[in-house]
Amino acid sequence: MNVRPPLALVFTTVATALALLGCGDTRRAPSGLDVDPWLPKTEEELDARILEARAQARESDRQVLLDFIADWCEDCREVVRLSKRHAARGVIEEKYVVVYVEVGRFDRHRHLIERYAIDRIATLVVLDPESGERVAQTTLEPITGGQRGLTSAQLAAWLRDPS
Repeated sequence: MNVRPPLALVFTTVATALALLGCGDTRRAPSGLDVDPWLPKTEEELDARILEARAQARESDRQVLLDFIADWCEDCREVVRLSKRHAARGVIEEKYVVVYVEVGRFDRHRHLIERYAIDRIATLVVLDPESGERVAQTTLEPITGGQRGLTSAQLAAWLRDPS
């Protein structure tokens, strides 16, 4: 007599085995792009987020991307918008964990503004996840209201090779 186990038991056994082996979940840690960039954070919250991003970046062989922004800054809004479009988003999800630093009118997060010598926004700072030291930095202004626009593809090109 040939007895076959119930189908549900087979599926449960296979799913359990895959989970134990680490198979089946090849998702990467979140890139940080899907958080609300304009939500103000306390100094403690932002410092904790940067430490968390560094840990995520180390675990997934990425770097940390600090995006210095302000809600009143048109260029900042454009960089955030472009970073979520296809070309730049793909590079960010592959290479970075993003932390938004909402600086207000340069009256918030002074310690980071001073540490990275931020004198203009929209500024991107790439950090090494191990040391937390700056690897690269660029300011992407002015990009709105003039002839020099920025595309998602141009942003992606810088993000692929920040120098």
